[in-house]
Amino acid sequence: MTEDAVEYLAGWIAKKYKQKFPELGCTTTESKMKSIDEHDYLLPSWIDYLSYGGLIVPSNNFKKHIFRAERVFKKITKQKIPKGPGVVKQLLHKIMNRMDIEEKYRPVIHTFVRQRIFIRMKYANKNHQILASKRKAKLQLQKLQKLRKLMT
Repeated sequence: MTEDAVEYLAGWIAKKYKQKFPELGCTTTESKMKSIDEHDYLLPSWIDYLSYGGLIVPSNNFKKHIFRAERVFKKITKQKIPKGPGVVKQLLHKIMNRMDIEEKYRPVIHTFVRQRIFIRMKYANKNHQILASKRKAKLQLQKLQKLRKLMT
């Protein structure tokens, strides 16, 4: 996933746990109010581009942890979908062991792992459909070429 996509996912998770962990992030309107006097010469993030004020911008600390979790997730899964029972628990345990994060944030990282698996599955299914349609088109083309040879 791109950095902007991971940041968007982090914002979604921060919104989900806003009541329990308000330090995870703030809305884009609150974020803009805090930085109104500061000059920001960077390009706006994808969240800033999409938001009309309701999206959550993850805090820098939370963003750092989520990016670290994303790197560990990619390293463990190696672009594959893990199989078997208790996949989320296994990945959660491995990621929590490799990260320096408080135990109280375990449900937050659990949600991240679960969503990343869903995203990976959705991507794999879409990619599989595209490959299947390409194979089907190739077979049809080969059949047409055989028919042309027979007719000539």
